Amino acid sequence: MKIWDELLSREVEDKEKYKRIFSDLVREVQKNPKQYIKEDVIEKEDYYLVMEENRAESCFVHVVPKELFMFFNEMRKKVKGILGFSVLVGNVNGKEVRVSCFGVDCSSLGKSLIKNDNKDT
Repeated sequence: MKIWDELLSREVEDKEKYKRIFSDLVREVQKNPKQYIKEDVIEKEDYYLVMEENRAESCFVHVVPKELFMFFNEMRKKVKGILGFSVLVGNVNGKEVRVSCFGVDCSSLGKSLIKNDNKDT
């Protein structure tokens, strides 16, 4: 099975929670992208925040559910490009800063951003 097919076959529990985390993180990183430009892994209760300073010539902040963390690390080694849906949230020193949520489909993540934007109006 190819690695992308394997990703599609994985199911994340409580996608609603990760959609909220993703859209909140997009807003947070937009406010201060500089603080996310580093190599780091921060463990949270149910997920990890994985920051990559140079993936596909961009800085990434990934939300990675704990149940997918080992698979995520495997993909990081095998795939040199982007690991799925991401949102451009800023630009620091000519480098794009992007946020992604590993294992949640892009249409759900996109809808969560629209839904969250409508809360502010």
